[in-house]
Amino acid sequence: MSDFSRILVRPATREDIPALVLISNTSVAEEEDAGFGTPRSESLFSDPRWLSAVWEEPNRVRGEEVFVGVNDDEIVGFITIEDRGPELELININVARNLQGKGIGTRLVRFVEERARQEGKRSVTLGTSRNAVGTPWKSFPWWLSRGYTVTGEEENEWTQRIGPGVREIRMRKNL
Repeated sequence: MSDFSRILVRPATREDIPALVLISNTSVAEEEDAGFGTPRSESLFSDPRWLSAVWEEPNRVRGEEVFVGVNDDEIVGFITIEDRGPELELININVARNLQGKGIGTRLVRFVEERARQEGKRSVTLGTSRNAVGTPWKSFPWWLSRGYTVTGEEENEWTQRIGPGVREIRMRKNL
């Protein structure tokens, strides 16, 4: 049995692309996918060719830094973040479906929070949706239980892809 509390978080590399795509394509069940905005088939992380085409060394995709969680030499999850001046924005988090609920997502989020503190950031911010209830590591209550608070709600391009009337919940954790 693996001890997931010892997960190493490191910058992703181009060699990690197959694992990133596999995790992205299998972390959310088909019926849960609708609540997250971009259909899986349109995500850069759904196709290794697309991801390779936009990969920027050392570990960026369209301005977002990509980090992987590694356990026993196996990539078990990944997270993307964007520097937004006084805060770090947590853009995306994915954990291998068969390993969800074991603390991997929490470890990835703690990594982001630790990094933000080291860089003197005031907070970590993110956007989620009440529609994202199918997977606990992306759900609204999960973020609340980790100390994130609601700072506002808005309709935007992301929520319009989910459906009419859906609003993005903006959240922040002050450090």
